[in-house]
Amino acid sequence: YNVAAQRLGLSSADCVVVEDSIVGLRAAKAANMRCVITYTPETQAEDFYAEGADAKLLDFSSGVEVGALFSPEGAVLPELLPGVRDPRP
Repeated sequence: YNVAAQRLGLSSADCVVVEDSIVGLRAAKAANMRCVITYTPETQAEDFYAEGADAKLLDFSSGVEVGALFSPEGAVLPELLPGVRDPRP
């Protein structure tokens, strides 16, 4: 993730990673990036929030738009996917 951000000319604070596994979530967090988890029926019971996920949802078919992740100026929002993500336990 750090290499991708560097190549794009972004800081880690400007990035949101979309992942589907604990391993990917840990990699995103190790890169100091925010992370949205899209889980599968097989991984739904994993405690992604305890591992540091900023949001989790089954998929993006619920009408998620970029405005739920970034401000109009392009900054990562303090709260990701409010009203769309799965609630924290």
